[in-house]
Amino acid sequence: MTEFAHALTQHELLVWAWRSVVWACIVYLFALGALAFIRPAIVHRFFDGFVASNRINFLEAALRLIVGLAFIAVSPETKLPIVFFWFGVVLAATAIPMLFLYEFHKRQAMWAIPFAKRILPLMGISAIALATLIVWALN
Repeated sequence: MTEFAHALTQHELLVWAWRSVVWACIVYLFALGALAFIRPAIVHRFFDGFVASNRINFLEAALRLIVGLAFIAVSPETKLPIVFFWFGVVLAATAIPMLFLYEFHKRQAMWAIPFAKRILPLMGISAIALATLIVWALN
């Protein structure tokens, strides 16, 4: 586990880059959580953009892979290294099929997006809670 994380952080610049990606995730989660309550229409439009095209799907999967690797890379220096490592593994591992299975992902989005819109307040609270947990674990 730690060997893989150390392989991703062989240079100080890489450590800084991976930490920056994790902090960008924190900002994203706080913004998503706040917007879910302040401007839900913006979040609804954002959700509608998922799987809108093969290019957007590829971008989403690539970002998911990068974020997963970032969580793996920073895991040894957190208060919850095992949780961060496996969270990163799940994100990275699920990103790989998403890169190649656009039609399947699009079919899943047909039911997932309306469901996400229905539980938007719960998602907003969850996003803020997750961002808070990540901040705590990093400090």
